[in-house]
Amino acid sequence: MRIVQVWPELEPGDTGKAALEFIQELTRQGVKPVVISAGGALVARLELHGIQHIQLPLNKRPILAIAMVRRLRNALQGLNADVIHVHGRLAAQLVWRAWRGMEESARPSLVTHVDQYYLPNRRDAGLTGGHSVIVSSQGIADHLREHYGEKLAEPVAVVHQGISSREFDRSKPIPSQWHLRLLNSYPQLEGKNWWLYSGSLSEEGELDVFLQALAHAVNRSENLFGLVVGALREDDLRYVRKLEQQARELGLEGRVLFLGDRKDLRELYASSQLTFCLDGAKEPSGKSAIQALAMGCPVLAYRDSCAGEILARCFPEGMVERESPSTLSEVGLALMARGAKAELYGFFYEDAVKQTVSFYRSLRDFSLMSEA
Repeated sequence: MRIVQVWPELEPGDTGKAALEFIQELTRQGVKPVVISAGGALVARLELHGIQHIQLPLNKRPILAIAMVRRLRNALQGLNADVIHVHGRLAAQLVWRAWRGMEESARPSLVTHVDQYYLPNRRDAGLTGGHSVIVSSQGIADHLREHYGEKLAEPVAVVHQGISSREFDRSKPIPSQWHLRLLNSYPQLEGKNWWLYSGSLSEEGELDVFLQALAHAVNRSENLFGLVVGALREDDLRYVRKLEQQARELGLEGRVLFLGDRKDLRELYASSQLTFCLDGAKEPSGKSAIQALAMGCPVLAYRDSCAGEILARCFPEGMVERESPSTLSEVGLALMARGAKAELYGFFYEDAVKQTVSFYRSLRDFSLMSEA
């Protein structure tokens, strides 16, 4: 089975890293794809593993779209693929136009990948016009059906974004040096339990709800502390300062730390008593919840979020409705009191690739049956 993976670009960052991990996992499972992208620093790592890469500028709208579509069509025709799997809104539009120009009998199956809540756009035919769509959550699948209706290609397959089982390996112990460094930097954590907030630090998140829940809980548990991690956009600085003021007004001064963006999430998840993933209903990946569960940390998340989809399969006792902070606090205290244990299964890159390859095979088999 010959697969073509199309990505906008392969630069360092969350998207590029996910692309690289996914492609490498495909090769480990016996599928050697050809990759088309605008290039980037990660291409060298692909080629190091013997993966063919074709460079085309699919990350920006071309001035001469017809010429770009022609170049893309020529590249695809020469690859004799069974399946084209395209990621990204603009790349999907360009690939779809190139694919439509191929002889119908020679067209491979076209799969588009949607991992965001896109607002409908007149240029979205590429997202929905192939043979099928893979989405990263059930919420996105429902969103597409609501907004694109009969234009949506079927079937829609839900394949949640995975994480690296090597990076988030629960069996590897947390180094004692890490604990020493943490306590040296934050001696107030000595002998404390802590709840971890991992998610958006913008006004789109619900950090204020976490602070209110924590304020309610510290009155019941003297050795409880709160840690807040997450990347901060420059334009969100005023909002975070507002939240710091709110923490002081809630009596949390000396009981909560804003740690900013961290590289040691694995260790923080493994050392926390509970992780709060209070994402909005349209957060597309649930990645924080997956990472925390992988490290054995119980998670509390809203039922109607992507993190809630994860918990429904792995840790249903952590699902809550969007209710008052005091209710979240009571659920969190109950989980901590009984020493709830968490496990993760079905959400690593290996699992995502297995599901995707199985989907590829079903499309190929259906195509062969149709030809017969």
